[in-house]
Amino acid sequence: MAPIRILSVAAVTALLLASGIAAAQNQRVLPDDATLLTLNEQAERDVAPDTIRARLVAQATSEQAAAAQSSVNAAMTKALARARALGLEVETGGYNTWQETPPRPQALPAGAKPPAPLWRAQQSLVLTAKEDAKLLEAVGILQSEGLALQELGYMISREQQRGIQDELVAEALQRLTARAQRAAAALGMDFAGWARIGVHGGGVSRPMLMRAAEAKGMAAGVPPVAAAGEQTVSMNVDGEAILKRR
Repeated sequence: MAPIRILSVAAVTALLLASGIAAAQNQRVLPDDATLLTLNEQAERDVAPDTIRARLVAQATSEQAAAAQSSVNAAMTKALARARALGLEVETGGYNTWQETPPRPQALPAGAKPPAPLWRAQQSLVLTAKEDAKLLEAVGILQSEGLALQELGYMISREQQRGIQDELVAEALQRLTARAQRAAAALGMDFAGWARIGVHGGGVSRPMLMRAAEAKGMAAGVPPVAAAGEQTVSMNVDGEAILKRR
């Protein structure tokens, strides 16, 4: 047993030494005439989104689940073919089937049966396009064919967002450096560079999409109207500036 105890102590000692070395390596060593100044900066820009998106739903009701599902399947098959023929980006959403029991009348005539339970089925269809006129026309056609509009709105695509964020990072870093230089001058010191820089994804302010309740008043077959407002893209940077006494 003795050799095992010696090895265990040696192993613990080695781990402690390794931890001490790692801590020493991670610890920043600055000259006596230098100090660290932590700063952060944000850059943002209002941009017009480049993509329009609509969500529609096909739905059906029947006393038989299979009949309701068959109606939804036929409507979605037709809608997919129509949207693809118009050159739109298409994505199908969730498919749901559930049973509902109608409320029982307070008084039933003698021999009358209560309302039979109903099966409801629905599936959503998401359309995306760069050209809003083409998508709005498709929405009007699909509405006339029985689909209901749930959501409609504009969004910034990933490609557009990444390009803008790259520009914003460069802008924020320039501001951060300028702030470090001004702070150093105010302290009677010189800005000597960065000990650390961090870049953090800001975000995109997205307006609320038009919901189904707002779309109910639209006449079937008449394309809905939409206008793109600006959305704000932002990026954050922070860093530790090295300041040296003159």
